[in-house]
This record gives sequence, C-alpha cells and structure tokens, in this order.
Amino acid sequence: MVCCASALVSVSALASPVVLALALWIAGSVLSWGWAGMLALPSPRGTSLVLYAGSLALVVSAVADAAPPWLTWVPGALAVAITGAFVHQLLRVDGRPRIVESISSVALGLGLLTCGVLLVPLAQTPQGAALVVATVTGAAASALSDTLGRWRPLRPWLVPLALAAGGGAAVLVALLLGEQWSIFLLAGVVAGAVSHALRSVQQPLPTMAHPRPRLVMAVCSLLVTGPIAYAVALALLPATSLA
Repeated sequence: MVCCASALVSVSALASPVVLALALWIAGSVLSWGWAGMLALPSPRGTSLVLYAGSLALVVSAVADAAPPWLTWVPGALAVAITGAFVHQLLRVDGRPRIVESISSVALGLGLLTCGVLLVPLAQTPQGAALVVATVTGAAASALSDTLGRWRPLRPWLVPLALAAGGGAAVLVALLLGEQWSIFLLAGVVAGAVSHALRSVQQPLPTMAHPRPRLVMAVCSLLVTGPIAYAVALALLPATSLA
C-alpha cells in the first residue's frame, strides 16, 4: 500500500503542482476516513468531518498561492481547521468523554496533513519535483525493508535496513532523473528513517488487525516525509525558489 501511494504521489509531482495537490487531497481523504477508527476515538463522524474539511482547506491554500514560497495561506488554513476541531467538541452531545484525547488526536491528524502539503511547492520546479519523487520513493523502500521483520534474526536490523533502503532508492531516482545524488541521498535516508519510525509507533495498535487502519498507516508514512523534502530543498537546492 505504501508503494502504491508513493507511485501515485511521484507521478502527480512530475505532472504539476495542481495534480500533486489533488493526489494529496485523496491521501488526506483516506486519512480522514479512517483516522477515528484507527485510534478508536469518540464521535468518529464529527472527527472525520473536521479532518475532511481541514484537508481540503490545506490543499486549496497551497494551490491558491501564486508566489514563492507558495505557503502563505497554509498557516491560516491550519488555524481554521484547529478551530473547527474545538467547535466540534462544543457541539458534541454525548457528554464529551475523552475530550483531550479527541482534540489532540485531531490536531495530530491535521499536522500530518500539513506535512503532506509541504510537498506542493516543490512541484513548481523540475528539481523540486524530482526531490519529491526521491523522498517518497525512499519511504516506500523502507516499507519494503520492513517486511524482513518476518524473520526474527533480522528484526534488530530493521532500522539500519530502512535507512539503507531509503537512501539507495533516492540515489537511484537521482541518477535516473539526472540530479545530484548526494543531496537526494540525504532526503532518502531521513525519509526512510521517519517513515519507518511512524509505522513502528502505529503498528502495535489493536485496530491494525483491520484493513482500514492499515491503509491509513500507509498514507501517514508518506505524508510525514513532507517536511524532510521541504527542508532539504530549502537548505541545499536554491533552484527550487522556496526562500
């Protein structure tokens, strides 16, 4: 599932920022659809509605901005979405059990959606789009290396294997697209590590016995790599015009 989502995001990034935003909105819709069930939150319908609206607001805010750094409206969209999470709690009629857990979980979901939106500005330039491809491919490669955990002797080595797989996949993308492989190596290694860490945190949840939470986990392990690609581009790829 991670590899399929990575392929969708990669092709969308190479197409245009608008297509990438559409792909990220689909990913956000998947997260909104299954987030409450994965965490067994109270008031799942209201939680899903807040996340749906928040994902749409975040994606539209990134696409609507026509000048660098293409993220001017994103903080406002996130603030409105967080406000909506609190309004949802005020409108609950079930006695508001586990209110702190509910609000913090929705805020975490909106944070993951915001991480994914950071990929949209990168698609404005060919080099930035290539970095998006390398980053999400690194995350997908780390997911493949996680399957080696089926063999007990390899379980202690899953973290270094995730780093190596992520870095190797990113270097391969850089060579195929004619980009500087050392910078892409950094993005791939960190993306592989962060993606593996998120799956390691979510995997023990009891709800992972069901397919919907596993799909949400796959989407989250890609969205979380957005800040990595953005930070690498901002620091090491001035041609992406993020500054």
